[in-house]
Amino acid sequence: MSSLLFIILIALLVVIQGILYKRSIFEKIYITRSFDNVGVFPGEKVAYELAIENRKFLPLTWVSIDEKLYTGLEFEISTKVQKLNEDVYLHNCMFSLLPYQKIIRKYDLKAVKRGYYQLKYMTMTSTNMLGTEEYSVEREEPAIISVYPNIVDLRGTLIPANTTQGDFSVKRWIIEDPMVITGVRAYSGNDSLKSVNWKATAKNQQLLVNKYDYTADKKIMIILNLERQEYSLNKEDIQTIEEAIEVCASIASMMQETGIPVGFATNSHMLGPSDTGVLDPDTGDKHMTGILDSLARISYFKKFKSRELLKLLVTRFSWGTEIIVVTPEVSEELIGDLQSLNNIKTTVISLSKSDVDVPSNINLFYYKLEGAHYEAI
Repeated sequence: MSSLLFIILIALLVVIQGILYKRSIFEKIYITRSFDNVGVFPGEKVAYELAIENRKFLPLTWVSIDEKLYTGLEFEISTKVQKLNEDVYLHNCMFSLLPYQKIIRKYDLKAVKRGYYQLKYMTMTSTNMLGTEEYSVEREEPAIISVYPNIVDLRGTLIPANTTQGDFSVKRWIIEDPMVITGVRAYSGNDSLKSVNWKATAKNQQLLVNKYDYTADKKIMIILNLERQEYSLNKEDIQTIEEAIEVCASIASMMQETGIPVGFATNSHMLGPSDTGVLDPDTGDKHMTGILDSLARISYFKKFKSRELLKLLVTRFSWGTEIIVVTPEVSEELIGDLQSLNNIKTTVISLSKSDVDVPSNINLFYYKLEGAHYEAI
């Protein structure tokens, strides 16, 4: 009789634990995912943390988590991954949770490609205590990181469209220095003769040059123009767009270093919660981070035509604003749209050459990638 009672008791326990696990196996299981930095540059490392906590008395003998990560973020140390396509791979990790236990796993990832990476869904799989039944659920546990574009040294990379010397790249910067004269100083061998103050030189019988300071009247608006709207781009198209994004980031960085207010706008689709694509000119590290984050979130497809973007921006321009349009290719339509901005100094940087006629109020440059020098940030 005691043996039969024992068997009945075991059977009841098996049934009861099965019911309990089926009803509440994933209840009070809390998962958080996070990165130690909201934004990094390609080549930099970022710490990724996955935490799971069991806040109930039922233990989980094992739980498997499958999460989708992006190939733009690579694990520094080999781990259990399965590539799903060119952009996404599956990362699997296993846990064993006691009642009211919390486990934290940390991984070192390396950013390898510009982009806006938003981790969303994961799949949890587990069994009851005896392993007689398997359960699975999909959970949304978000984590976000931006990989900014590379910053390159643009000196020697820009070729004036009207040059008569072939691929002659300009060594100076394309934007005239927004400076005011604050005094004079002694001439050095590196100074241009254009900066010589001849009146002060004659008076002091010494070669003197003007000493400059920046004026706050100068503002730069960088516009990234995407010409194409196709949904099947080849590798060359994507590479050209990536180079255009790097040029925008590099110009913004140069303006930031010199204290010139710089803004950014684009007609491309933006990934993430905001799709405005417009930042008014400003200065400061926080503003620069905002521009870099916008550049990280740019997709490869345009949202509307350049004409619509310019129509929106022209109402926001204040006095002294100049625009730099960076575009994978320059078209007659784009030049026509820019030509209507008679009172705004305009520079166009194209990633590919064309036979488009450019009016005198627009400066056109071609970007020569092989002249670029990457800089660590």
